[in-house]
Amino acid sequence: MRTHGYSAEELSRFYAVLDRAVREAAEREIELSIPTMVQRLFFAADHGERKADRLIAAIFGDAATVGCASAA
Repeated sequence: MRTHGYSAEELSRFYAVLDRAVREAAEREIELSIPTMVQRLFFAADHGERKADRLIAAIFGDAATVGCASAA
């Protein structure tokens, strides 16, 4: 996991995504540690992902997909 080489703006967006993921995990009672969330977020970012919804999906994996499908 690489945490350097990102602009301040990108890091700010990543923080917002992480904050959203933490709130959503609490609301949905998903047990996922913050270090795991951070690792998954940066893994996706390291592979070029920048869209917030896709970063959230990367953090939650299948749980996010199920949540999005039930919300539709």
